[in-house]
Amino acid sequence: MVILNWFKDFIVKVVTALNDVFWGELVVLDFNDGETQFSLTLLIVLLIGAGIFFTIKLKGIQFSMFPEMIRNVTKKQNAKDKDAISGWQALMVATATRVGMGNLAGVVAAITFGGPGAVFWMWVTALVGASSAFVETVLAQIYKEKDPLYGGWRGGPAYYINRCRLIASIKSEDAFVSDLDKEANIVSTDGKSHFKSGGIYKIIAILFAISGLICWAGISQVVGNSVTSSFNHSFGISPWITAAILTILGAIIVLRKRATVKVLDIMVPIMACAYILMTIFIIIKNITVLPSMFADVFASAFG
Repeated sequence: MVILNWFKDFIVKVVTALNDVFWGELVVLDFNDGETQFSLTLLIVLLIGAGIFFTIKLKGIQFSMFPEMIRNVTKKQNAKDKDAISGWQALMVATATRVGMGNLAGVVAAITFGGPGAVFWMWVTALVGASSAFVETVLAQIYKEKDPLYGGWRGGPAYYINRCRLIASIKSEDAFVSDLDKEANIVSTDGKSHFKSGGIYKIIAILFAISGLICWAGISQVVGNSVTSSFNHSFGISPWITAAILTILGAIIVLRKRATVKVLDIMVPIMACAYILMTIFIIIKNITVLPSMFADVFASAFG
């Protein structure tokens, strides 16, 4: 018990220290003789800065290629690609990983602390951040690897961070090699540049994977706690029973090949439709205050 308490305190101290580094006030600007303060954090500077850089570098790809995005989502899947997921299924998986409690609680918290103007800056951040999401997705596709468990493919930040040194130097014509593990040590067309992965970057990739695991374990705990509490208060069902059922269902879905995609293919459209219908209902019910709402958003954003 003493060891567990020590470990828990250690984790809390580490997370708190990292939180202070990334979310602590990096720069504070005073306006109106100190009555109004505008602070920036390191993480916001990095994320927004990366979004702006990629938007300029890729010539606004999130806007110029939007019709192509729609085409890929709506096109029919070829018969020869029956083992792959369609564009629509990929969208469902992406939506399921993005739409959740953060879209509700996060927005409420932002408006509570920042006022109506926070809505405008969330719009701007989403549009700028779309270019970063595109870059992450492309890297995940280029450096994906065979999945020994499901037989498909797996990839993401932990995988391409492990190839960081390779990505930093590789030429475009060399990007799509058949086997990165075997062809990581290659020579450029100039006969001098050697591309190699490993070293400190592998440690960073491992740390990223562990951090992601801890993060998602925490998110799952929060969601599970909300569900079990709701069923307990509404129907008197013991949290242990609800938690056990959720765990069993989750295991069945996650451990079966392609089951996650198939389940999300059904659940996400239902979730999205309910989400959109509720939003439309609220808008229609408050249609008379809509103009003043937009006025408040823009006035607060620049006020």
